Amino acid sequence: MNLKKKGNNNKEQKNSFESIFIVGMFRSGSTLLESILSIRNDIYDLGEINILEKSFFEWKKSKEEINLAELYEKKINKKTKLNITTNKYLYNYQYAGIIARHLPNAKIIHSYRNPLDNILSIYRTQFARGTEYSSSLVDCARVYIDQEELMNKYKNRFRSKIYDLDYDLLVSNPDKEIKSLISWLGWEWDDSYLTPHLNPRSVSTASSVQVRSPINSKSIGGWKNYKDMLKPAIEILTETDKYQNITS
Repeated sequence: MNLKKKGNNNKEQKNSFESIFIVGMFRSGSTLLESILSIRNDIYDLGEINILEKSFFEWKKSKEEINLAELYEKKINKKTKLNITTNKYLYNYQYAGIIARHLPNAKIIHSYRNPLDNILSIYRTQFARGTEYSSSLVDCARVYIDQEELMNKYKNRFRSKIYDLDYDLLVSNPDKEIKSLISWLGWEWDDSYLTPHLNPRSVSTASSVQVRSPINSKSIGGWKNYKDMLKPAIEILTETDKYQNITS
């Protein structure tokens, strides 16, 4: 298998630094997405590493004539010499506008799923520090809505730079959804993208068990078994126009 980018020779590939940012909520299918993308043999997955924000603050403080893209690329070069990377620090959704404006070769994939399934999964998972909101259904719902509203604003401004990846559609019809994603990225198709569970890379997130199994839709609609428990989150969600009928 030799998965290379469509239309690029080796010289072009060497001079082309491409950053793919996976953003959204925890437990939204981002680890599966990263496993699909890292099927390529010329891509390096950075995982959940907060180097964009660090680069941004250095850039704001710096008095030298250097741009944000150069600062970010320097940090990447300390990790890998490969020219295509994925960054799965999900909180980067807060910087989606910065990424779209200041990183010319960056692409953003917004991974999301049914909010109640997402909130339930977050609430049931034990996270490390920095996700204190996960212990409150109300806070989970509020964070979900905040990130969605912020991403919608950025999508309105930078539509061509941001791809919508609906996890529910992905696991229900992987052939169609993965082909659509690979086409948007401009990559050459290979059937290996459909079997990310065979990807030998190491996975250290709470989704490690799921990504070792073939893509399936078993997790869709799981929230219905916990409808009473989820009432605090449902009350928050139904305050918005979009989710008024979410339990229907």
